[in-house]
Amino acid sequence: MPPLTDPQGARTRTRQRLIDALVKVLPLLVLMLFSHSGGRRSFSEIGIEVPWYAGIIVETLCILPLAFSRTNPGAAAGFMAVFCAGQLVIGAAPGVSALAVPLAVYACAKYGTPRVSWSYLAVALLGAAALGAYFVYLDLYYMQQYDYGGEWTDSLGGAGLTGGFAGAIALVFWLAGHLAGRRRRELEAISERNQLLIRERDQEARLAVDAERMRIARELHDVVSHSMSVMIAQADGGRYVLQQHPDRAEAAFATISDTGREALTEMRRMLGVLREEEGALQKRPAPGVDDLPQLIDDVTASGLPVRLHMLSESIPRLPEGVGLAAYRIVQEALTNTLKHAGPQAQAEVWVATAAESEPALMLEIRDSGLGEATADDGAGSGLLGMAERARLYGGTVTTRAHAGGFDVLARFPLRTAAAASPGGSAAEANPSNHGRENP
Repeated sequence: MPPLTDPQGARTRTRQRLIDALVKVLPLLVLMLFSHSGGRRSFSEIGIEVPWYAGIIVETLCILPLAFSRTNPGAAAGFMAVFCAGQLVIGAAPGVSALAVPLAVYACAKYGTPRVSWSYLAVALLGAAALGAYFVYLDLYYMQQYDYGGEWTDSLGGAGLTGGFAGAIALVFWLAGHLAGRRRRELEAISERNQLLIRERDQEARLAVDAERMRIARELHDVVSHSMSVMIAQADGGRYVLQQHPDRAEAAFATISDTGREALTEMRRMLGVLREEEGALQKRPAPGVDDLPQLIDDVTASGLPVRLHMLSESIPRLPEGVGLAAYRIVQEALTNTLKHAGPQAQAEVWVATAAESEPALMLEIRDSGLGEATADDGAGSGLLGMAERARLYGGTVTTRAHAGGFDVLARFPLRTAAAASPGGSAAEANPSNHGRENP
């Protein structure tokens, strides 16, 4: 059963009490009134002398706790045991209240704790024994009252039959309640486990949505930031060469156009991931290490001289996720150089495999710009995005600003990265352009 909030639990308990009052208490009260409709009965023949209405009150109090037998089985059975003992004391047993005892034992076994269940089974069996003793005492009383012969041992047979029958009824109702309670607890455990699984599934879905949102945010930042930086640099240069060298302005505007189309294509690809059904998520492969030469050409055309050093024989085939992360880190580092390093800056990019016991892809991007003299506007998230990309594949990113420029060093452990990639080593980049060096 799923956990109930306080208002919901209160309403459920109230409904159960009303149902028990109508189904259990009301019929027994009607039957009790019918049994007393023939006239007043004496309750003081063998017990404490009390008024006739006191016996009716005690019997009523034995029946009323059934209304709480499901919501508070232990307390209800305890009250019933006390007033049933009171009936024996005033000599009013057995009455209609004897029918309420098996119902209370059943409720304790089904809805109570194991301690309550076993305790009130013992109380019911003791009550059955007390009922047998009551009949022995009643038989002896009538022997003396009406002076007919007989021994007290003659009453033992009838008393044993009466007490044994009452005990058997209590035991049967307890067994039925015990089996029903075990089944009820099993169903509650299954329901609770299902609720936990549903909450866990919803939590995993939220985490997946958050992770995808962060991934898309990083992609958008890298694509838009890089493309806009290139377009701004080309636009500024185009405005200058339009006046000084009109023949070179066409190349600047062509770069702006190509960069804008490239950015638009990348954004459409990312939006397509959100719209397309599974199995047709990407119409265009994600960029990787093999696309770095084209990236270097675009950045160089924007006015930033960049040299690329890639040793093809040392670079293994990379999982697609690692290749994309490496590409975006280089792209973001060069974009930052375009925006912050100054007009005289130059950059170099190294891509190689480290000679270590654990193979690792190493990226190093250096520029000769302003370095630590660069003003920080505090509005960017590129360095954080680079670190997050590397961390996804077990890698690290280290940055250092110094008087001679700015350095970015990224390291991807290839075994860890291959295990972390969704496609493993099956989705790998084509290293056909490795070994190219751009001036």
